[in-house]
Amino acid sequence: MDIIKLMLRQRGVITDLVESIDTEFPAVVSKIDKVLIYISNRSRISEKDIDTIIELTQKNGGDLSIVVVPIPPSATILTSLRQKSDKIQLFHVGQLQFDITTHRKVPSHRILNAEERVAFMEKFHILDPSTQMPMIDSQDMMAKWIGAKPGDIVEIMRKSETAGSTPYYRHCVADVTL
Repeated sequence: MDIIKLMLRQRGVITDLVESIDTEFPAVVSKIDKVLIYISNRSRISEKDIDTIIELTQKNGGDLSIVVVPIPPSATILTSLRQKSDKIQLFHVGQLQFDITTHRKVPSHRILNAEERVAFMEKFHILDPSTQMPMIDSQDMMAKWIGAKPGDIVEIMRKSETAGSTPYYRHCVADVTL
């Protein structure tokens, strides 16, 4: 739970108050601000579980579900998650072993705020980011870590020995393969 709290703090969520939620869903459920965290008691979740989790989150006043399962999800579950990636994020335990933003090979990522987005699109004459920009998948680990949702523009600061730091921009989409 500590690494999830760290991830949420990096997103700007105040994590001081953790509320325990009683539910019949087979998971330990906690609420931090408007985020419900489900630590699953089962190794996998089903497509039906995804809809149930989203409903439970909304019922308990949340707007985002974070689900933690012991093993990586199947391709079917990933497809279902991509369709609802603005409401639910799924991590397997291996993805939450440490803060990936501190790894020396991972460039910093951040989501542009509304004003920065408008300025960026005007500067580069972008009318439709979905066709005019490179993409980042909503299930990309860093996109999930920072809370990127389809439609967001993500700034990636790459380091170079010759150029210093250079910004790259990606448009977050539900599924890059589409």
